[in-house]
Amino acid sequence: MPSIVETIALSIKQADRTFFNENYSRQAKAVVEGLRKAGYEVVPVKPPDVLIEYAADNIPFGRLRQSDLIRSLYTIMVENARKFVS
Repeated sequence: MPSIVETIALSIKQADRTFFNENYSRQAKAVVEGLRKAGYEVVPVKPPDVLIEYAADNIPFGRLRQSDLIRSLYTIMVENARKFVS
């Protein structure tokens, strides 16, 4: 997996090949798309309450090891962050 910096650099390079009047919005969208393709998601440090409620409602039932529960909650929250964060 390439590093985040490598992914961002490649995304910007591919987004806009002009030397003047760069389109920073296009570059920013390309960076976010490149990160997502590489398996990353951009999320806030502190999740909004609605995302916490969503994760709480979707906790898997059954007996889980602590590491499995944390992994599951993390995945639920990161995969669904875009639904609740603009």
